[in-house]
Amino acid sequence: MLLNLIIRNIAIADNIDIDWSPGMTSISGETGAGKSILLNSLGLALGERAESHIVRHGEKRAEVVATFQIERIPQAKTWLEARDLDEGDECILRRTVSKEGRSRAFINGQPVPLAELKKLGEFLIDIHSQHAHQSLLRTDTHLRLLDDYAQLNDLNEKVRQKWIAWHGLDRKYQQLKNAVEEAESKRQLLEYQCQELEELNLGDDEVEALEAEFKRFSQSERFLRHTHAASGCLDNDEGLGAVSALKQSLNELRQLDDPSESLSSARSLLESALIQAEEAMHDLQSFADSVEVDEERQFEVESRLNRIHELSRKHQVNSESLPAHFQQLQQELSELDSSGDTLESMENELNIRREDYEKTALILSKKRRKSAVSFQQEVVEKLAQLAMPGANFQVNVTSSGQATSSGMDTVEFMVSLNPGQPIQPLARVASGGELSRISLAIQVICAEHSTIPTLVFDEVDVGISGATAEIVGHMLRSVGQRGQVLCVTHQPQVAALGHHHSIVKKQMADDSTTTRIVGISDQDRVSEIARMLGGIDITAQTMAHAREMLVSHEKSH
Repeated sequence: MLLNLIIRNIAIADNIDIDWSPGMTSISGETGAGKSILLNSLGLALGERAESHIVRHGEKRAEVVATFQIERIPQAKTWLEARDLDEGDECILRRTVSKEGRSRAFINGQPVPLAELKKLGEFLIDIHSQHAHQSLLRTDTHLRLLDDYAQLNDLNEKVRQKWIAWHGLDRKYQQLKNAVEEAESKRQLLEYQCQELEELNLGDDEVEALEAEFKRFSQSERFLRHTHAASGCLDNDEGLGAVSALKQSLNELRQLDDPSESLSSARSLLESALIQAEEAMHDLQSFADSVEVDEERQFEVESRLNRIHELSRKHQVNSESLPAHFQQLQQELSELDSSGDTLESMENELNIRREDYEKTALILSKKRRKSAVSFQQEVVEKLAQLAMPGANFQVNVTSSGQATSSGMDTVEFMVSLNPGQPIQPLARVASGGELSRISLAIQVICAEHSTIPTLVFDEVDVGISGATAEIVGHMLRSVGQRGQVLCVTHQPQVAALGHHHSIVKKQMADDSTTTRIVGISDQDRVSEIARMLGGIDITAQTMAHAREMLVSHEKSH
């Protein structure tokens, strides 16, 4: 249960520190006094969304600290222990909000994600809103209320997890199925691409070797062309060239018998030049003989290089990368070949998960149908107590034929407000006041069956008064006797039935306004009940009436 609540700098509350007790605590106060601050602060402590405007004007940060006794809440203790956050039989939830809107959450002093705070809060406290009757117009609310009444939340969670597992795999299955259907054209393309690369049978370093060979063939033609030209300059078949000219020049000089030194030198130089020219001729011939031109091989090399470059352009990769590209295409083709097996295996697993979901959903459905009988009986009894004795209430649980995360059922509340009238869907029949009382009956019943120790009722008695309000008070007091009920009310008949009473007061000074929440008893409580009965002008008769209400309720309990 809730032991203590500290509220600092939230809206017009600067510093509220209040202890709470077991049983039913009535919470009252004038309109606008700040009762909503209490509920909003509890919501913050339980992980609700925070807005920066909640921070009191002029302050840097707002804070709420809620201390709970969890000795008798095994789900909370187990949850905390699993996350190494347990600190004995008490649990402290803390939430801060900066004026910039930054929020931080703590459990027993340890920072935690906001979702964790919200999840833990579900074990600790349950808030019934004054606007709950509006949600009764939706059938999804009917399903949730029936599950709350029957305490099927754990089974509901199992169904949800199995549905997630099933549909998560189904999404992957559909994606793979679509991929397999679209893969046939890709398979044909891959097979063709692999075939032409396989026929090419290109080695890892073959391109480099072929280009070097091709370069040599290209250079051979040039080498032979220039070598033959050089040889022609030295000598040719027509006798024209340097060698013939040197020979002729020497023959001319040998006709002369003049021993002149100049002629001897010239003759010697020409003889040396002739020797060197003839040696050059021999070297050129040797080089020309060493250069081989295999035209057939040259054609083969050129053709293969053309094919390689053609495929490299077609596959948009470098020529040297074609072997690696071939391996990649083979890998893709292999994966496509195995996708059919994977699809079949996934389909089998999908059927197993669907059957597992349907089996658990069927168990949930049977429990809902069984609980619906007792639920509708209890609602009828409560409606009779709330001045609707002729009302008939029915819970229809039908198969929707559609698998959802909450099972395969549709739950709808049906009602007949007067004897002899046909039973119809709740949304078509009930007026605002009738809907409020039906909502109140359902909430009280769910609270009576709830395992959550702390229940908050926020003006759920709106729209009723007199004897009916007193009956509501008795209902809430009965719930409070088994745990803890905090009841925000404007009805004196309800407030008088609380085991304890707290009031919300607004205090105004010259330059500030603050809200206080204080526990009251005895004479102060009489005064507050009198205020709720009589408004502004409180007479002695009003005070006596208030005192009588409190005394009679104490005697009756």
